[in-house]
Amino acid sequence: MPAPQPTRRFVRRSPKAQASLDRLADAIHTLHQASAAGDPLLIARGLEVLAEHLGGSLATLVTIAGTTMDTRWWHPESPEATAPEPIRPLCEWLAGHPDRMLVIQDMEDGPHLKDGADLRLLAHRAALASTLHQNGGIQALLFVFFDQPRAFTRMDFALLETVGGFLGRMLESEDLKQSVARLEDALAITQAVMQDSATRDPDTDLPNRHYLEIWEKALLGLEDRPASLVVAECRFRLDDGNARTRLRQAAESVRASDLVVRMGQDRFQVILRQTPRHRADLQLHRFLSHLGGAPMGATLWIPGPKGLPLASCNALLQEALEDSLRMVIPNLVWRLPALAAEAPVPPDPSGKPRPWQPPVLRRT
Repeated sequence: MPAPQPTRRFVRRSPKAQASLDRLADAIHTLHQASAAGDPLLIARGLEVLAEHLGGSLATLVTIAGTTMDTRWWHPESPEATAPEPIRPLCEWLAGHPDRMLVIQDMEDGPHLKDGADLRLLAHRAALASTLHQNGGIQALLFVFFDQPRAFTRMDFALLETVGGFLGRMLESEDLKQSVARLEDALAITQAVMQDSATRDPDTDLPNRHYLEIWEKALLGLEDRPASLVVAECRFRLDDGNARTRLRQAAESVRASDLVVRMGQDRFQVILRQTPRHRADLQLHRFLSHLGGAPMGATLWIPGPKGLPLASCNALLQEALEDSLRMVIPNLVWRLPALAAEAPVPPDPSGKPRPWQPPVLRRT
């Protein structure tokens, strides 16, 4: 009697499984393309990809320092909105279980309700989160929230894990860049101290004109200096302690590689390095929101191959600032040089901030 032949099985992926695989592949492809293109906003792009491909309403990246929790990045983002507050019970659970993934299919029930924290009051109805690790410790917490209850699939978990690993590497790169920037600043300050100790404004502890001159000289001496930098100037009166607090919060809202300088009485300048125009518009609106509003003009400083100084953009900067001062409700006004790829952005006569829309991802 002949031996029985093994049964051949033919496996065909269901349309739903194939769609999930396509979704994962498309997300990886988008992040790879953004990384290969040197996109300076890879972390923001990663959150955007995650929210779009999972169908989430909000994606956040929360950092933890002791008992302090801070939403460092989030999507979607708008100029007039502040950073979403971290949901402490969920952050504490995830920090206490760093090797597990937080999965909440429905906020109405489940063991995630702790110590009477009624998460049913939140606008979110479901959540998916994981921990990003670095050197054996917690680097950040990655959350995706949903407007409706959600039954998650294994592909959703794979997508979160894949993008989370990508964002972890990007955070390491960002921290390294900030360390290098701080080292460059420390070197410039050390050189300045040898010549003149007055590099900071004693009233606000911000860098002053002398520091800016040293920093500018160091930047123009670099062979790989930025092709363009965003320069903005605002008017803000330091008439009380509350104003100084708002100014300090505004200065802390910019990245470590950027610069906030006190140029004189009620004059402050913000310089953003390696920041696209649409992103700079968002960051400058956020800076002004901490001040409670103030007149501000902005332009581009294009050093070029000849190493043109910061003064080369002063005319456009002052023109933009004067236009802002003439507005009924002073707001950010742009004036771009003719060499810029984008046309000048006209101010809103009403003084209301322009709504910001996230960039649309395109498959290449």
